[in-house]
Amino acid sequence: MKKIIMALASVLIFAATAQAGWIDKVKETTSDKIALITSNVDPALVNQVPADKREGFAEAEYELQVASDKLQLAELKTERASAQKKYAEYEKDMAENYRKVSSLAYDVVKIEAIDKCGLGKSKEANAKLRSDLQVKKLKVQADKIDIQAGLDKTKAKIEELSAQIAKMEEAVKAMKFDGGKAQPADQPAAQPVAQPTENK
Repeated sequence: MKKIIMALASVLIFAATAQAGWIDKVKETTSDKIALITSNVDPALVNQVPADKREGFAEAEYELQVASDKLQLAELKTERASAQKKYAEYEKDMAENYRKVSSLAYDVVKIEAIDKCGLGKSKEANAKLRSDLQVKKLKVQADKIDIQAGLDKTKAKIEELSAQIAKMEEAVKAMKFDGGKAQPADQPAAQPVAQPTENK
């Protein structure tokens, strides 16, 4: 009995040790990932660097600002491209809706001509078919309202993004390194002050 108890105890100790090791490994892996995401250099150590030893900091910060602004610009263009694709899909839906309406309208014209010629199974059958076609046509026409709303909303989004892109492109072009930190591209650049003219 004692041997069984000792064996069970050994198994439990081994399992607990293995689990603890696995947890520590997971924690270590997670910490490493977080460190890579947040920063490659300890900010606390950077803050201890004296101002006279920070050669190249300003230019590096400027380059990082430019890169960040260009990334933001690229993201805006990607968002606009997505909206443009969506707009094209709405245009396709509108074209398909128009084709369905036209096809149903043509079917109505055909059944009316058949009825006038005394053709078809009966007057009642012709009337029922014509009524069914007209109901289908009205339902398809109702879908046009939602499609048009989607077109209008998407068009407004594209115009908004295009305005933001144009503004940011100009701001990025105007960015220059002056020895200090770069001005973010989403802020208006400082305007030159006009010099007073002397009266002659």
